[in-house]
Amino acid sequence: MSRLHELTHLQRQFAEEHQETVLRFLSRMRLPVEDYYDIVIFGYLQAVQEYDENPALSCFQFDTIAWTKMSDCLGKHHAYANRPKRKAPTVSTYAYTKDGLTLDEILPDRRKELQAQAADRLFAMEVLSCLTETERQMVYLKADGLTCREIAEIFSTTVHGINGRFRRMRMRLTEMDF
Repeated sequence: MSRLHELTHLQRQFAEEHQETVLRFLSRMRLPVEDYYDIVIFGYLQAVQEYDENPALSCFQFDTIAWTKMSDCLGKHHAYANRPKRKAPTVSTYAYTKDGLTLDEILPDRRKELQAQAADRLFAMEVLSCLTETERQMVYLKADGLTCREIAEIFSTTVHGINGRFRRMRMRLTEMDF
């Protein structure tokens, strides 16, 4: 049983009677109640449900089940909080460096380059929208550095067929004023 659902009346009563288990767990782990109570309480409530609904667990003490579930929740919380994406440093574009300069002063042409990249991307998307799915796949493969021979092998055709296809694509795009 992995999903927490609404507690029954007996489960709520049992949870209230054994709530000191959560406080003992936090105290033993030397964790501040105000910071970690909300994290481990879900493991505790899940332990209450499992202990009540799974008769095979009655051979264990409830504290053992609860501590295991709370430890699991705590471990998942730490794994989530310590992911590299969550630890990435962030910098405002208006923040000053050690030298007292902003990012715009260090990289003055940054915005122009971004605008040019965006315009190029829009142009490429417009051009690709005029091609068939097969032609798009061929263009992507060519952009990835594959030779016409390798593309021909993938599409089970000849090198001349691939070259002809690229020539016809160029002619069609030229006619469309691309």
